[in-house]
Amino acid sequence: MRRSRIFILLAIILLLGAAAAYLFLGRGGGTGSEGDATPPPVDVVFVAIAAQDISRGAKIPEDGVIMSRMNANLVVETMISGQDEDEIRSRIVDRIARQDIARGVPLTEAMLTDTSGDLLAGGSNAALAIPAGYTAIAIPMTRLSGIAFAMQDGDVVDVLITLLLVDLDPDFQTILPNQTLPLYGPGGTAEFPSGNITGGVDKLEDDVPESVPFPFGKVITEEVTGSPFHVFPKEEQRPRAVSQRLVEAAIVLHVGTFQLEGEVAGEVIPVPEGGVGAPAPEGQAPVQTVEAPDIITLIVTPQEALALNWAIKVGADLTFTLRAPNDGEVTETTSVTLQYLLDTFEITVPTKLPYGMEPSLENLIIPELPNDQPPEPPQQ
Repeated sequence: MRRSRIFILLAIILLLGAAAAYLFLGRGGGTGSEGDATPPPVDVVFVAIAAQDISRGAKIPEDGVIMSRMNANLVVETMISGQDEDEIRSRIVDRIARQDIARGVPLTEAMLTDTSGDLLAGGSNAALAIPAGYTAIAIPMTRLSGIAFAMQDGDVVDVLITLLLVDLDPDFQTILPNQTLPLYGPGGTAEFPSGNITGGVDKLEDDVPESVPFPFGKVITEEVTGSPFHVFPKEEQRPRAVSQRLVEAAIVLHVGTFQLEGEVAGEVIPVPEGGVGAPAPEGQAPVQTVEAPDIITLIVTPQEALALNWAIKVGADLTFTLRAPNDGEVTETTSVTLQYLLDTFEITVPTKLPYGMEPSLENLIIPELPNDQPPEPPQQ
C-alpha cells in the first residue's frame, strides 16, 4: 500500500515537470520562436568627454578629450558624438573653449569656437538675480536715509525724493526776480520795458532820476494816502520743498560694496578702544568693527533707473523706507508740501504775538546722535 502511494506521487511530480518544460520551451524559453522576448540590440556611439579642466579661451589639447561609449538613445543632440573616434577627435582638438569646461563634462559645439574673440562672458552672480526686463542701479545712502542700516539683501523698499523748487525766468532760466531798468530814448523820454518782463531790482542806478517811475518790483498803493510806491525783495527767492515717492517696491540686490574677486569676505578691521592708532590694552583682544555701508544696489525698471539717476545727478535727497517681504499692494501717494501739511494735519499757523523767546530761534535745533560724532582723540 505504501509503495503504491510512492509511485503515485512520483507520477504526479513527473507530470508537473513535463508540463513546466512544455510551457518554458513553447512560450518563453526557446530561441527563434514567436514568443522570443530577447531585447533587440542597442546602437552604441562614442561621445567626447573633457579629460581635464579647460580654461576659457584655451585651445583643446590632444590629451584634453577622451571618448566614452554611450547608448545612442541616451545621447543629446548637442553632444559631439559619432561612430569614428578619430573623426570626432579631429572636430575638437586645437579648437578654442568659449567657456570654462570642467573635467568629465560632455563637450558640445556651443562650448567650442574657431575664433579667439568669440568667447562667452563669465558674467557675475549678481546678474543672475535680476529678472528679465529689470536693471540694477547703485544709490548712495547714509545711516539716516538707509533705515539705520536695517536693510539686507532681498528686502523690498520704497524710495522717497525731496526737492527744492524755485521760480525761474523762462527765457534766462535764472531765479526771479529779474533786474530791470527803464531805457531812455532821444530827448530824455523814458521807454519802459514791456509788460511781460517780471520781477524787480534790489538797487537803483545812481544816474537814473528818482522821479521816473520804474516798471519793476511790486506796485503797492498805500491805504491811507492812496499814494503808490514800489516794493523790492529784501532777499533771494526762498525755495519751496516738496516730497514724493519716486520708486515703489524695489528689491535690494545688495547692501554695501560688492566683494571683488579675490577679496576676503566679511573682513573686519581691528580698532582699539583708544581709537585708531592706539594700542590695545595688554591681555585684551582688540574690538572688532565692520565698516558701515555707504551704498545700496536696487533692482528696478529701466524707467525707474533713469529717474533715480537724474535724482542722484541733480543732488536730490533720497530716503529709503522698508516694506514687508510679501507686500504686493500698490498704493497711491500725494506730494507733500507745506500747504499739504497745514491743510491735512490741521497745523495752526502761529499768531504774531507782542512777545517772543530769547534767544531768538531762527533755525530748528537738530539733535546730534552720539554715534555720528567723530571719536575723541586719545589723551596723551
